[in-house]
Amino acid sequence: MPRHALPIWTILLLLAFPMAAYPGSDFPSEAPPAAVLLVDEAFALGGAEAASGILPFLKDSDLAVRTHAMRRMVEIGEPAVDFLLAALRDESTRWSASGALLNIGTPAVRKTVLAVKHEDPSVRRGALFILQQMDVTSSAPTIQAALSDSDVSVQVQAIRAVAHFRGQGALKLLLEKVDTGYPPAVRDAAIEALAGLGDEALPSLRSLYVQSGGEMRVAAVRALGGTGAREGIELVRSALSDPSALVRFYACRVLADAGDTSSAGAVAALLGDPDPGVREAAGEACARMPEAAEKALFHLLRKGSALQKIEASTAVRKAAYRPAVPLLAEVVRDPRPEVRLSAAAALMVVSGPGAVDALVNGLRDPVIRWVCILGLRQAGTAAVPILLRRTGDPELDFWKQHVLGGMGDKAIEGCVETLDREKDAATLSAALCTLEQIRDARAAWPVIRMLGDPQVGQVAVFLAARMGQAAVEPLLLSLLDENPVVRTRSAVVLGEMREPRAVPALREMSLDPDAAVRNAASKALGRIVP
Repeated sequence: MPRHALPIWTILLLLAFPMAAYPGSDFPSEAPPAAVLLVDEAFALGGAEAASGILPFLKDSDLAVRTHAMRRMVEIGEPAVDFLLAALRDESTRWSASGALLNIGTPAVRKTVLAVKHEDPSVRRGALFILQQMDVTSSAPTIQAALSDSDVSVQVQAIRAVAHFRGQGALKLLLEKVDTGYPPAVRDAAIEALAGLGDEALPSLRSLYVQSGGEMRVAAVRALGGTGAREGIELVRSALSDPSALVRFYACRVLADAGDTSSAGAVAALLGDPDPGVREAAGEACARMPEAAEKALFHLLRKGSALQKIEASTAVRKAAYRPAVPLLAEVVRDPRPEVRLSAAAALMVVSGPGAVDALVNGLRDPVIRWVCILGLRQAGTAAVPILLRRTGDPELDFWKQHVLGGMGDKAIEGCVETLDREKDAATLSAALCTLEQIRDARAAWPVIRMLGDPQVGQVAVFLAARMGQAAVEPLLLSLLDENPVVRTRSAVVLGEMREPRAVPALREMSLDPDAAVRNAASKALGRIVP
């Protein structure tokens, strides 16, 4: 007999479509689907014959039809049980059949218990699930026997059912299933089930950890972490110093999953562990709680060994932890190439002006140069002003232009922003030179816009002439600019380019009120039309 009410999901399932016992009232706003009428015709036959006729509708494509068929099966009761149990083997009907059996309740228990020994493992697995949901304590011996089933998936479902009933007997059975002789899926299910027992399992798990070999200690650590109990977490924390690398590995993972920030320092200490798997797990854990691990990570970045600096940089990179940028900027100058690479990779991921500055400095270092180039290109528009301000070093200027040349639209946006905001002539000239190299109409507009600038106007004239056809259209429009300096310089550039499309406008400019404009137009015409 069930000990308590049906699971809430079962009740909600049958309430999803509030169907009455009569066709037509199920769908008050419209005529019922034809399949619903067929279900009711079969239902009218009564007993096993009715169940046989309704069974195919449990896989109907219409949810309303499937739900109506389930309700009719529940109303048929015990005569429908055999058909519903057989339907557990079919994935398309398993869910509906399970729901119907659960709602039939007590009349289905005896046959469901027998189905745990059915020839089909899908039926056995489904029967165990139903008995678990019904909370039928009398089925405990049958469920226990299923722990030795030949099918792994049935064993896993039996483990979940055993855990559902709890108690010392269940605990003992579950502890047996974490033995190394069982398949991984069975062991994992037992570990998960033990964790679900909470405080009840703590004494046994503690004993398992203290008295067992390495693999069993792994199982104990995983289950202890899953309990969520403070005592369990403390025991897992002590496992960080376990002699087994596998235990240390799982201790790191468990503490990270538990979000145990108080363990962050101890976990970070394993970033220098001799086992690479442990170092990786420790790094992943630190990356998931970087604020808590900050003190330990920063100490390693300052004073750690090469290996510790590499792993700490990797953890910072995975966390994209921006407060570490100043330290990474120091580590990127470390004498050891592998350390510099790890720091540069972290800077590539962590954004911010400090990271960009460090990556620009790294362009001089052939070991990390390409990481820095990728990082700067990835930073995009935000990196352009910083790149443009750094000039005067021929080698740096070369690689800086290489970075900008691969940025595309982002370089244009960054250069335009620099032209709008910067006052320094060298930086403005660098932005114009970058735009000239792009040789795109979108890059030509901002160059020509600077023709009238008192600081870099002449630089813009020189560069516009080198941009070729990309600059012609903006230059033709600039012949009409209200600023006579812009008109003059536009005429000069078009003359140097010997652009025939400028001839009509240049002839009109012979009447320009500004003498310098008239003179420039005349000279340009002389170049274009000999």
